Amino acid sequence: MFTMAEGDEPIYNVKDNVPLGTTVLTILQHFFVLAVYMTYPVIISNAIGGSTDLTMFLISATLIGSGIATILQSFSKTGAGYLLPMVPNSSYLPASLLAATAGGLPLLYGMLIISGLFEMVISRFTTFFRIVFPNEVTGVVLFLLGIAIVPFAFPLFFGSTDSGPLDPASTVVGIITLTSTILLSVIPKRFFKFYAILIGIVIGMAASVFLGVFKLETLLQITSLSVFWIPNPIGIVSYSFEFALLIPFAIAMICVMLKSVGNISLLNAYTKEGEKNTLKNGLMSEGAGVAIAGALGGIGIGSSSGATGLVVGTGIAAKRVGLGLGIFLILCGFLPAIGWVFHILPKPILGATLLYAVTFVMVTGIQSISSRMLDPRRKFVVILPILIGVSSAVCPYLYADLPKTLALFFASPLTSGSMAVLILGLLLRIGIKKHRSFDFSKDANLQRFLMECGRQWTLERMQMLSISNHLQNLADAGEPERLEMKFEPIGMLRAEMVFKEPVENVPKMKINGNLEADGRVVKASYPLM
Repeated sequence: MFTMAEGDEPIYNVKDNVPLGTTVLTILQHFFVLAVYMTYPVIISNAIGGSTDLTMFLISATLIGSGIATILQSFSKTGAGYLLPMVPNSSYLPASLLAATAGGLPLLYGMLIISGLFEMVISRFTTFFRIVFPNEVTGVVLFLLGIAIVPFAFPLFFGSTDSGPLDPASTVVGIITLTSTILLSVIPKRFFKFYAILIGIVIGMAASVFLGVFKLETLLQITSLSVFWIPNPIGIVSYSFEFALLIPFAIAMICVMLKSVGNISLLNAYTKEGEKNTLKNGLMSEGAGVAIAGALGGIGIGSSSGATGLVVGTGIAAKRVGLGLGIFLILCGFLPAIGWVFHILPKPILGATLLYAVTFVMVTGIQSISSRMLDPRRKFVVILPILIGVSSAVCPYLYADLPKTLALFFASPLTSGSMAVLILGLLLRIGIKKHRSFDFSKDANLQRFLMECGRQWTLERMQMLSISNHLQNLADAGEPERLEMKFEPIGMLRAEMVFKEPVENVPKMKINGNLEADGRVVKASYPLM
């Protein structure tokens, strides 16, 4: 859970009326943040050799889907109930590229619809996430997302076409774009953090013109565009399904949901307007948005940490701004010039943007893994799937003669590694005891026992240290006889300490949890991170 410092509260909260001028400026700011993610439809179009018209259609459909989803999020009955922009999501990108290159856009659209419907269903049972997708499993998948991006990102970054060598001019443009974006992102001022990618794209465009990678004559094409158009799905939008791709899309969906859980929790704490069903409704609305975007011919969408940060940064969380932003995005979907602008971006700029975005995904994966206490079983769960995933990229010939359905599992590090980590994660849980006892008369090292429990149950390292310190303080308050520890995979750790005599002064709990004292027995429960 998030806690906000005293005084950190919205200028315009959920139900407040926002002046028209402020509303318009806030909508434009959110649109510029969203514009960063509109490179993702372009990347997917480039991966399948899409035309200008196809790219423009993908962008328009995605804008319309994002707008509808943002409107749904603005109502408490259908969503989170406040400003929570829905934008193209990088977690869906590797699976989307795999689907688009394996079966074309129909396969991508079909898998997105399934993913969205699946999220709507699973949003009702969020407490069971961690059973199938504990942090170390999610961390491996996020790391594999980055590896799966390599075959798409680096040819773009280096200006390679048709598996050819790098283009020197394009390489320089890619380096300039990526370097400038990174440097801007580490400047403390909020403006540069929010718009590092957009400013980096502008700098990259200037370098492209100077080095001849981008021809200014291309800009003349805008004169042939109509001011307004209705995206035509005929010949583009149809739907198919492939079972082998269910796992990577399910993983992507879970990653998006986990990110949204954090974003919604942050805004709940910030606005103090969160209701009992805010999280469930927010996730269900997000799933509906993914399904709608796929049905319309767009790409996968979800909440954005950048957009959520902008809500806190501007102090404007009003649902009316969310409604206005949603309507504005839908209108933008009918303006062909917006899609055309993103289509003409040089490939090395797209590659640099993709590498920048995927860096954060991989770092999050590494942090998710390193934060856990791993016993020998879980070390295999982490390392073997990564090796299996890498093998599908480095040694694809090993799986060349497999049946088509099986071959799809090894078509990408993401699919093979994700399947491996899910299977190993569940199999290597078998036989792990969820209940352990400690006898104070036989063993004096309580800390060692608790650390062993933490490794066996793959708990978060810092949280387990805090729990261990709390239980040690509790033991020091009297004469303990035994300690019973119980691990609940849905996210709870329970402790029951029995003393020889009733404890008069039970130490207060300084960490998140609940403490109950009843005579000689003191019970503690700790919600797990």
